[in-house]
Amino acid sequence: MSEVREIGNINVSAENLNITRVQVMIELRDIKKTFVERSLGSLMLRKKKKRIEALNGVSLTIRSGEIFGLLGPNGAGKTTLIKILATLILPDSGQGNVCGFDILGQSKQVRRMIGLVNTSERSFYWRLTGRQNLNFFAALYDIGGRYGRNRVEELLKFAGLKESADRPFMKYSSGQKQRLAVARALLAAPEVLLMDEPTNSLDPIAASEIRQFVKDDLVARRGRTVLWCTHNLKEAQEMCGRFSIIDHGNVIASGTLLDLKTLSAGESSYRLRVDSLPLESLKKIQIHPSAVSHNNGFTDFEVREREENIASLVKHLTENNIKVYSCYQKEIELQEIFGRLIHREH
Repeated sequence: MSEVREIGNINVSAENLNITRVQVMIELRDIKKTFVERSLGSLMLRKKKKRIEALNGVSLTIRSGEIFGLLGPNGAGKTTLIKILATLILPDSGQGNVCGFDILGQSKQVRRMIGLVNTSERSFYWRLTGRQNLNFFAALYDIGGRYGRNRVEELLKFAGLKESADRPFMKYSSGQKQRLAVARALLAAPEVLLMDEPTNSLDPIAASEIRQFVKDDLVARRGRTVLWCTHNLKEAQEMCGRFSIIDHGNVIASGTLLDLKTLSAGESSYRLRVDSLPLESLKKIQIHPSAVSHNNGFTDFEVREREENIASLVKHLTENNIKVYSCYQKEIELQEIFGRLIHREH
């Protein structure tokens, strides 16, 4: 039996919305977008207008029920890509669909499938209260009556805004504004959530609560699909199973953490335990360790080396009468992979 959700007075069947058989929830092919920078000089002095290439042939695929990380430095094109998926702006060329609906020809259906969380405060009405803002956007989704009122109250409680629900939005803190943005995105119980820096400005406890809610409730229990755009690489590693790294409008790497490790292959950190000996003994045999410590009759240290050279390193130690008790590769962090891949492109 297909899932049926009630939106306002309309019963929405997943079967009718063409999503039960869709395994790929987001698919983009060769998306390009260029903006023309309009300045006073170009308008008054007829100077040549500067063209800014925001996206240059971006392609990505996001499967049903996954949290997919979109990573990249400032100005990489992440927010432009999310706005195209949300049908807020049109691409210059390329193809894309969300839940099987074309982002160009079926934008109305696409908007029914998505919830957008962004950091733009201008998307709310500053003089309205938090509750009034949610009621307004619920009406746009045709979520009314008792169900609509209950839904708003439920989301205000989830966002931790019950006590400040009747305060004007203009008086909200940055964290409260961000939590209201998350609540708004969940109003229509969307199949796909586009989350642009969803924990920005939140304190650690509030950020952890939102991450846990997304992972445990929205994805694990309800099977929703999430595009998680963030600058916080530790957060991305915690949340996402697969990633795309975008830089200067180009996707420079995609895949799981293991895939990205392979793409960024180079020197890694290795931790070794040997017989207790002074640092000078290692330097004499041309080994330059870091993080050296002496514990319980052993010496522990780290070296940076390529994987194919580790066997030779261990052999070199034993040939110099240094007994090796253990040697393992330290887990590489997403932040290090990100840095390597971005640096490789420049």
